[in-house]
Amino acid sequence: MTATLGLTTMVLMAGCGGSSSSSSSAAGSSSNNSGQFSKKSPLTIGYSIQSAQDPYWQGYVHGIQHEMKRYGFTKLVTEDSQASAEKQVSGSLALIHTGISALIVSPQEPSALVATETAAHNVKVPVIVGDVGAAGNYDTFILSDNYHGGQLAAQFVEKQLAGKSAVQQVAVISLLPTTSVNGPRTDGFTQTIAQNSHFKVVANISGKQTLSGGFAAAQAILSAHPNVAAIYSENDSMAAGAEQAITQAGKNPLTSPILVGFNGDPIALKLMQQGKLAADVAQNPYQQGIDAVDAAWAYLNGQTPKFTIPSSKTISVPVELVTPTTLPAFLNRVKAGTAY
Repeated sequence: MTATLGLTTMVLMAGCGGSSSSSSSAAGSSSNNSGQFSKKSPLTIGYSIQSAQDPYWQGYVHGIQHEMKRYGFTKLVTEDSQASAEKQVSGSLALIHTGISALIVSPQEPSALVATETAAHNVKVPVIVGDVGAAGNYDTFILSDNYHGGQLAAQFVEKQLAGKSAVQQVAVISLLPTTSVNGPRTDGFTQTIAQNSHFKVVANISGKQTLSGGFAAAQAILSAHPNVAAIYSENDSMAAGAEQAITQAGKNPLTSPILVGFNGDPIALKLMQQGKLAADVAQNPYQQGIDAVDAAWAYLNGQTPKFTIPSSKTISVPVELVTPTTLPAFLNRVKAGTAY
């Protein structure tokens, strides 16, 4: 159902990266559409949401709403795909037919974007892909800087274990191999750790992006490597499962092994408040929504957005490391609407 959204209170965001096994990597062919788009009246943005009930995507909405005011967009119209690729295609086409000036899509299935992109370009509407994965002739792809997130996790582990004389064993609970962010989240961590001779990655097991999968992966790691000093989980559902396995084994996820998550999900922030998670790499869907509107406005004015990676028309949004020490300030920023 189509709905016009008003401003709402900021809530804690759930992380997107690694939430769907259907994600695909973004390559995208070079676009020649810049300068060929048109503003329509009333100046409207359409947003095809993967799931409107997910707080992560609500964060995108809040960011879009904030930035719309800067440029004079008067209306935001949304379609909730309810985690259905088929509904997303039909909903996106419905948005295009309402006379929007720009389309933002957070895809359930990136490979299904092609039909939407073609229809949008036929009526001079730019397509901004917000997170998950991108395919076809999209105009801009916006996602978190997942590689840097892995680096932050590795640097935290190194700092916490600095001064240890023996080589420290660390392990990774990764996402599904088919998930687009699995590679950069893993590489950022493992390549950073590899530069330090005092650390060794002894295991990399997929937690299948679920709590139960994270539990099983952590159990396997603890069984094979009882002296493992740190476990890096590439999403927070798996981190919650890993915490259960660590606690069940009579160990402390703050110290032995150190447990680090990724996403900034409410479940992770709650674990941190309870003293059960050492750190978490937090994404910023609110900022991603802002950047999506900025990109749309650039196209509507015959300009090209400032890409982080021009070859794939990608804009990477910074992530941050949250620890028990920084958590109170982070939560205050979330409530104030300046984080997420």
